[in-house]
Amino acid sequence: MPDTAPSFEEFQQRVKGTNICEQTLLATDYLNHINEPIMLLEMVADVPELLDELAEWQPKTYAEHFRDSSFTDKDLAIEAYEWSPDRYRLRFEQTINSANQCIATAIDALGKLIEQERSDDVRILCTEVSTLLGDLVDRAGSIIHGTVDRSAQTQIDQIMDDAG
Repeated sequence: MPDTAPSFEEFQQRVKGTNICEQTLLATDYLNHINEPIMLLEMVADVPELLDELAEWQPKTYAEHFRDSSFTDKDLAIEAYEWSPDRYRLRFEQTINSANQCIATAIDALGKLIEQERSDDVRILCTEVSTLLGDLVDRAGSIIHGTVDRSAQTQIDQIMDDAG
């Protein structure tokens, strides 16, 4: 075992040929964790009982997701995450936190709308939240692949502020 900690460049070499981006040291597999509530939201309007299943969903950190996954390189993904440059990792975390907040807010709002039997409003909210979450997943995917767009984050922050 070497006496020194690995460098960013060493991690870039270790992730070659995996589904972990060499530039950011992040993996898109994490986004499956956010895609799950999106799929449920898309069905809640037609099957309101699925809100119970959606409400059971809990946010997971990057490491928690990979520890629980069958991702081939999950240990490497967890280790590499700590070496991901701040300009990617911090924006990624901010985007995921926005998605988690959006999901929690939607679950609460949908519960009230379903209780009040406002099915048209349930459908509208499910559509709007699914679209917003899809945009957040796209943004997170772009970050994972090394694209950081400040204007997109500003727009997402504005939408979240308006929803809150």
